[in-house]
Amino acid sequence: MPLRSITFLLYFLGSSGAAIAFPMIGVVCYIVLYHVYPQTTWWGPYLDFLGIRYAFVCGLCLLIGTGLNLNRLPIGRRILHPTEWAMLAVFLCILLSATMAGQWSYRTDVFLDKMGKVFLFVLLMSHVVVTRNRLWQLTLVLTLMALYLGHEAKIAPPGAFRTSRLDGIGGPDFRESSGLAIHLFALMPFVVVVFQQKRLWLKVLAFLAGCYALNAVLLCRTRSAFMAGMVAGIMAIWYIPRRHRRWLILLLVCATIGGVILSDNWFWERMVTIFSSAEERDQSASMRFTLWGGAWRMIRFNPWGVGVGHFEQRIAEYVDRPEIEMRNAHNSFLLCAAEIGILGFIAHLAVLATAWHSLSCVSRMARTRLHDPDLFEMLVFANRLAIIVYMVAGLFVSRLYTEGAWWFLALPVCLERAVENEVRVLASEPLPEPALLTQDARLVTARA
Repeated sequence: MPLRSITFLLYFLGSSGAAIAFPMIGVVCYIVLYHVYPQTTWWGPYLDFLGIRYAFVCGLCLLIGTGLNLNRLPIGRRILHPTEWAMLAVFLCILLSATMAGQWSYRTDVFLDKMGKVFLFVLLMSHVVVTRNRLWQLTLVLTLMALYLGHEAKIAPPGAFRTSRLDGIGGPDFRESSGLAIHLFALMPFVVVVFQQKRLWLKVLAFLAGCYALNAVLLCRTRSAFMAGMVAGIMAIWYIPRRHRRWLILLLVCATIGGVILSDNWFWERMVTIFSSAEERDQSASMRFTLWGGAWRMIRFNPWGVGVGHFEQRIAEYVDRPEIEMRNAHNSFLLCAAEIGILGFIAHLAVLATAWHSLSCVSRMARTRLHDPDLFEMLVFANRLAIIVYMVAGLFVSRLYTEGAWWFLALPVCLERAVENEVRVLASEPLPEPALLTQDARLVTARA
C-alpha cells in the first residue's frame, strides 16, 4: 500500500475520532474530503477493500460530536437562523417535489441522499464555526484546498483534458471543468484574506495558492467561470473595506497580468465566443437558449416541479428540437423552479436574501461594536464575492446541487454568530472602578 494511502487513512480515522470531542476537527476533515475525494485519486483505490464511505463516517462523527458538545457551543440566542429555516424549506420542497412528481429514478435517490447530507453538514457547520479562531481556521483550510486543487490541475495528465478543457480534478462537483473553475474563483477571495495578513509565511502560502488556482482556472477554459470572475473582480472594488481598496486594485492588476501571461490561444479562442454574433456562437452556447425556453415551458406546466433529477429526462418533451435529449438546464435558477417547483424557487431566493442581509448586518455590527473588526470585515467581503461567483455562474451552468455553493450561503450565519459572541463578551466585561481610576491618576501625577 502506498505511503500516501496510509497517511490519508490515518488522518481520516484520527480526525473522525477526534470530531466526537472536538467538532471543529470534523468540519475541517469533511471539507478536506470534499476537495480531495480519494475515490478519484491514484492512491484511493488501494483503500477500496475497506468499504468506507468517508463523508458519511466523518459526518456521523461530526453529528455525534456536535450533539455531545452542544452545551459548550456558543450558538447565541437562536437555535436556527432565518437562513437555516429557509434551507430547511428548500429541502422540504425537494422532498415534496420528489413525492408529487410520481416518478422515481436512480438520479432521484442520488440527489436526495446528497442534498440531505449537504443540508445536515451546513447546519452542523453553522453551529460549530461560531468564533473568530474557528473562522480563521476555516479560511486557512479553504486556502490550502485552493492550493491542492491548483496543484492537482498542474500535474494532471493529458488524459484529464477533454476538448482542451480540464476535467476530473477533485470531487464529483468538479468532474466538469466549469465546476472546478467556478469553485476556485469562489475560493480566491479567501486566499486574498490570508494574503492580507502580516505574517510572511501566510503571504507565501496565499501567493502560491492564488497562482496555482489561477493557472487551474485558465486550464479549465470555461466561459461561465470567466464571466463570474470578471463580475466578482469588479464588485470586489466596491465591497472591499475602503482602507484596503488601493491595495486590492493593485492585486487585481497583478492577477490580470499574471493571467494574461499564463493563458494560451485555446483559452482566448474560447473566451472570444462570448461576444460573437448569434451565427458565430458555437453549438454549446446557442443550445442554452433552446434549453431555457424548454425549461420555462416545463415550469408553466409543472408548477410543483417535475421532481429532483428529472429535468434531463423530460426536457425533450418541451422543446421543438428532437435532438435535445438528456440535456442539463445550464441555469441554476431555472433548474430549481423546474425540478422542485415554484415554492422551492421562492425558498431558494429566501436563502439568498437572508444570507446577503446577514452579511450586511455582520459588517455593520463588527464595524461599530468591535475593537478589532478587520478580520470579520474581510471575511464578509470574501463571502460576498463567493456568493456572487456562484450566482453569476449559475445563470449559465447548473450549480443548484453543488455542495460548496451551500457552504458559502451558510457562512453568513457563522459570521453573525461569531460577531454576536464577541459583542456579548465585550458587553459582559466589567468596567474599571472609579476608585481604581483615581488611584491610577494619582500615581501618574506623582511620577510626573
